[in-house]
Amino acid sequence: VASVEDSIGSRPELRWIMAGNSVRELLTRATGHHRAGELDAAKALYREILAQQPDNADALHLFGLVCHQLGDHQTAVQYIRRAVEQVPDQPVLRNNLGDALHKLGDLPAAIQQLRRALELRPDYAGAHLNLGSALAESGEHEAALTHSREATRLDPERPEPWFNLGMLLMDQVMLDEAARSFRAALALRPHYPAAVNGLLYVLNLLPNADALEVAEEHRRVASVMFGSVAQSSDWPVPGGKIRIGYVSGDFRAHAVAFFFEPLLANQDLDRFETYCYSDVARADATTGRLRELAQHWREISGLSDSAVHERIRQDRIDTLVDLAGYTEHGRLGVFAGKPARCQISFIGYPNTTGLQAMDFRVVDECTAPESEGECGTEKLLRIEGGFACFRPPAHAVGMSVGRASHDGTVIFGSLHKLEKVNAQVIETWARILLSNDGSRLLIARDQLDAWHQKRLALAFESHGVSADRLELLHLCDPAQSFFEIFSRMDVLLDVFPWSGHTMACCALWMGVPVVSLRAQAHAGRMVASVLQGMGLAELVADSQEEYVRIAVELSRDQQRLSMLREGLRERVEKSPLRDEAGFAGKFEEACLSAFRETLSRVPMERR
Repeated sequence: VASVEDSIGSRPELRWIMAGNSVRELLTRATGHHRAGELDAAKALYREILAQQPDNADALHLFGLVCHQLGDHQTAVQYIRRAVEQVPDQPVLRNNLGDALHKLGDLPAAIQQLRRALELRPDYAGAHLNLGSALAESGEHEAALTHSREATRLDPERPEPWFNLGMLLMDQVMLDEAARSFRAALALRPHYPAAVNGLLYVLNLLPNADALEVAEEHRRVASVMFGSVAQSSDWPVPGGKIRIGYVSGDFRAHAVAFFFEPLLANQDLDRFETYCYSDVARADATTGRLRELAQHWREISGLSDSAVHERIRQDRIDTLVDLAGYTEHGRLGVFAGKPARCQISFIGYPNTTGLQAMDFRVVDECTAPESEGECGTEKLLRIEGGFACFRPPAHAVGMSVGRASHDGTVIFGSLHKLEKVNAQVIETWARILLSNDGSRLLIARDQLDAWHQKRLALAFESHGVSADRLELLHLCDPAQSFFEIFSRMDVLLDVFPWSGHTMACCALWMGVPVVSLRAQAHAGRMVASVLQGMGLAELVADSQEEYVRIAVELSRDQQRLSMLREGLRERVEKSPLRDEAGFAGKFEEACLSAFRETLSRVPMERR
């Protein structure tokens, strides 16, 4: 969206439309509210102007802009389009109309308006910024990158173009450059949550990143973002049951629910009283199930961190658990204020939060061996047998295990996010395919449009793997379950350095063995932990050479592969991964131990 100053202050040629002192006064008051972020007040005044002058282009545009900023993109398009009809040669109007059309989902019309804005003003950084986003979504990734780079060149002091460029670079798996772009955005705006999430996400993806340096980066970011947040210190002394609260924006159809629902379903109601703080804007069936399982449910969507902090304080929570970390719906600003005596990071983010206020982080002996010490601000809370348990979705429980048909060709597979399929992963997978002439690779993902298919085909071709050995599948039907894809593969190849934990659990449940490479941090060892718990440590490699060897040997031994697949779901069911009651008991004991430790830190006179 163009800035309010762009939209209001740069068009003296439109002032001829204004007539009468009362309308001028109303516009002055309205734009004052608009600049101050008082959108409802501005909207009411723009509406009053339009009642007097229905064809006033300024009021039409600015009323539409307010609607756009409030999320009513359909109304925004209607009013800004009318302004464009009045004054067709204004690039700011075209830019805002294009962005509103983009948010409404009409990409062709959005691109048309944004290109027209650039015809009128080729050096318009905002239009380059918005056009880059629209082109990326429409699959024109190279053009999107060109316009996004141009936006940073034309307006290098604005953080948004650097952030958008970082997102596009990450989408194209140009990870080092993406990290530099996110850092550029944060240099201009240190308190930029989306850029923080982007930077730390990319750091977890970098193949050659040092774990200690990445942990230190988390500390630095947390210090800048949350260092000034005042911390509570007068927590209630518990009496009776321990009150445990879970905070997440992913209490919905999301990977986190696969691991949180079995914990919530098996809570010990004699010792714990459970509160869920839900930051879900649009509830779904999963939200409903979780709400039924929770003893207390608190809606926090739209509330400020301070308001959520106060709500938690009123509930007298003893132990507060974060399930999001540095993700889109993360609420680490709440945790920075220390509303609970004991605070724990669990499942939603695979690295340190960097927060001094976060007391513990859940791991296990495989993902974070005691011999390696601690890496991050939290004390490590190790769960024996595995850091999480897994409940497959109901629709997958009755799905059959094994290949639907088999002609003897071994199919390796990947359903991982494309940004995890980095150059080292591609080179390693190519070596596996070249070592087994009778094998193919199936890669399926919702991101895998025609452009990405071509990119991956060229990348594999550069390592000697022809396109006819690849099946690149665009999962573009939201109603299609990705579980169905497992019936078309024999072995899932894990990614590194950030392992595909959720995807591996789903694959194993569907009878597909997984080959994994143990990396240097928790994020890169999650699948290794699952395989070790199932007694399949032989499928875990400690080097790329060993990873290739394991995958090739498994693919060549059809009898072993067939036997492994046939018994895999039963093996999953008997493993710690599916021991819901056992895991819940271990998790709650760990939480009790952690709480007692934090309680013991308080001097006796403070109790």
